[in-house]
Formats: sequence, C-alpha cells, structure tokens
Amino acid sequence: MLINLNLSSELHISDIAVVSGIRPMGRTVDTINVGRTTNGFLYVFSGESTFYPKNSKPIKATDGDLIFVPKNCRYKMIYSKPNTTFVVVNFNIFDENGFETALYDRITFIGKDDSTKTFSNLMAKFEICSASQNLASQFRRKELLYRLLAIICNERELLTEEIQFPQITKGVILLKQSYLENLPIEEYAKKSNISVSSFRQLFTKQYGLSPIRFRNQLRINRAKQLLEEGGFTIAEVAYASGFENVGYFCRYFKKATGSTPKQNIDKSKL
Repeated sequence: MLINLNLSSELHISDIAVVSGIRPMGRTVDTINVGRTTNGFLYVFSGESTFYPKNSKPIKATDGDLIFVPKNCRYKMIYSKPNTTFVVVNFNIFDENGFETALYDRITFIGKDDSTKTFSNLMAKFEICSASQNLASQFRRKELLYRLLAIICNERELLTEEIQFPQITKGVILLKQSYLENLPIEEYAKKSNISVSSFRQLFTKQYGLSPIRFRNQLRINRAKQLLEEGGFTIAEVAYASGFENVGYFCRYFKKATGSTPKQNIDKSKL
C-alpha cells in the first residue's frame, strides 16, 4: 500500500549503504524473526530472487526489476536462479520533523527497465561509488538516491494525470524526468514504443504544445523559480535550467513570460 508522503515537506536521507554481487541459487536472506533494519531497493541485473513476506503472497524479481522493501518488513528471500546479479541500496528516510517514513508499507514492485535502462544505469553508478567512503562518494550516493526517488515520485504523480493517449505515457514520464537534458524526440518515442511522428502528433494533441516547446516550458518554470529564490546570476540560472546559451535563454524567457530574466530578479527583491 502506498504511503501518502507529504511532498511539500523536507525529506532527509541517511545511512545509505550499497551491497552488490552475484548470488548462487538457493542463497537465503531471512528477516522473519527480526524484521529488516532499513528501507531498501533491490535491482536485479540478471537472474531471479523471490520474496516470501510474512502473511503475504510471494513476489518475484527478475531481469531488470526494481523492488522496494520497507524497514521492519519480515520476509524470507531466496535467490531462485543460478548466478543472480544484483544491487541493493539500503537507506533510512525521515520527514522534516525527524520521523521515519517510507514510500510503501510492504514489499512493492516499482518497475521493470526497458530500452532506456534508467534503473540499470543508476544502479551501476551506485556500484561505482560504493567502493569509496570519502565525502565526495557519500554525496554522490545521496544524489543518486534522491534522483531515483524523484523518478519514482514523478511516475506516481503522472499516473494520477488524465492522459488522453495512454500510449505516450512512458515517453511523457521520460521527458518530465529528463527535461534538463537535450534528448531527441526519438528517445521519447522509443520509450513509448511508437514512431516519432505518432508520438509528436499525440503529444501535441494532449498538451497543445510540441514535445520540445513543452520541455522548454518546464525549463522556463524552473528558471522562474530560481530567479525568485535569488542568489544566482542569469548565466547560472540559464545553465541550471537546461539552456546552454545565455543569449538564447534571455530571448526565449522574454518571449515566454513577457519580461526579461533581469526584470524577474528585480521583482524578487521588492
């Protein structure tokens, strides 16, 4: 069951630990008596593991699957295929008042990787930075976990959005997750498993804007927030909002909002 996180509050992550490797068939993890000590994400690169939660049905994780396991959960997990390759990211998460929270209150299937390999790429990066315990690696692990949580929350929020053309849903999710990157429309269409022309046509019908204009609107919204917060130069805001050319950013910002970035900075000081 989904836990209704208050996304307007500050969430704090601590105690991130990464475990990865290859496990033989039959290897068992048993927390039936004591319960799990942290939250965790399990990603299976290849192979299979099967969870047997206490008083619940078994859940399998196979190639490309991402599973969430909450703290205090009681279960037995068995690696059910030879040479299962995996990564587990363990962590604790707290709300702004210091109370422990989680995404779900039970073992939950989050999703399966597709051709874009979003989960696989993130988990591989966790593996790379897990070997070092220096300060930079600690920040990197926290950055990667926040990114993973953002992806999951974005997908969850999008599922509540009324999409007239459900075949573009996965492409829309990718666009919203990666709007700061200059991905070609082909990537969004590939994610949705439809042609570029079909994706562009259906997306425009859904939102009244082309995918690129919609992406730029997300960038402008981010730029406006940064300008209102203050403390950034116009160049910093441009780059942080996905615009590689400051002059183009200023022209596009004025066209989209009717005022220049400088005028927005001045307004925020009033």
